[in-house]
Amino acid sequence: MKRVATATRELETKGLHWHATDTSTDVVADTLARLLREADHLGGDHVSLRTMNLIVAPDPHKANAHRASMQETALHPARLIRLVEHRPDRLDADIRVRLIELGDAGMRVLVEDIVITANRSRLEHATSLVAPLLARGLPTVAWLPGYEHGRIEAALAVTAHVTVFDSDRDPDPARAIGFACETALVHPSRDLAWLRTLNWRRRISATFSAEHAQGTLAFAPSGDVIGNVASPAAMLLAAWIAVRADVNVTLRPGTGTEPVEAVTIAGIAIPPGNGGACSAGMLGEALDTVYSAPLGYEDALRSLDRVAIVA
Repeated sequence: MKRVATATRELETKGLHWHATDTSTDVVADTLARLLREADHLGGDHVSLRTMNLIVAPDPHKANAHRASMQETALHPARLIRLVEHRPDRLDADIRVRLIELGDAGMRVLVEDIVITANRSRLEHATSLVAPLLARGLPTVAWLPGYEHGRIEAALAVTAHVTVFDSDRDPDPARAIGFACETALVHPSRDLAWLRTLNWRRRISATFSAEHAQGTLAFAPSGDVIGNVASPAAMLLAAWIAVRADVNVTLRPGTGTEPVEAVTIAGIAIPPGNGGACSAGMLGEALDTVYSAPLGYEDALRSLDRVAIVA
């Protein structure tokens, strides 16, 4: 899956930054409205082109959640609300209204970046915490960059229209799959581990679109997936094959670092394709699909018991 890169450049916006210690979300909301009114008087043509509210959950493992979300809001202009955990029993806030220039055409877009820093007890009530800050009429997406999902993530899953997470980040695949089942089968979700299997699924579908290939399934109803047996992406692909082709699938260890290295179904080896089959981040792809459900994902989650894993 390849996305066309769009050049972005942040322009100077004097005065459109605010920080406060020991404040409230009502004050934050009022200040944001004031900064946006001031932004309307900036020189030059610009638009406040929001496509979504993007809430980023705290990540205790300090992954690149901040950098990734900042990059993606340039391509998916959003009201970005980042939640950060600290120990003091108070709420701190930081607002920056950024002016981004997109592409060669020089289109100027306003992007709102809000950082809410609070202790865990406050963050566990994320629904009420972020409610005054959401732009009305837009889908709300919760990006969960961590993997030790608890009450904060559960609260955001209820608040958001779509929850985005990455099962492959969790070193405990059983826990990752458990969270995916609990979340995706109840709330609309986008799992980056599932998105990483897209190129394989396309090639498998293309291979078995021919009648002679379909006929082999009746005589050799089995499949093999070679890759990382601890990768939820590999497990999900194997489960998808099992339910889609109605064959017995075995997931076997590979020799490299890719979640999936090779696939054979009914004796037919699926070509690996050009370049790497899996991408490291793919947050952008998840945001691209906010308005379309991931076909086959829930079926794969429900069919994981059809996969035999050889350690």
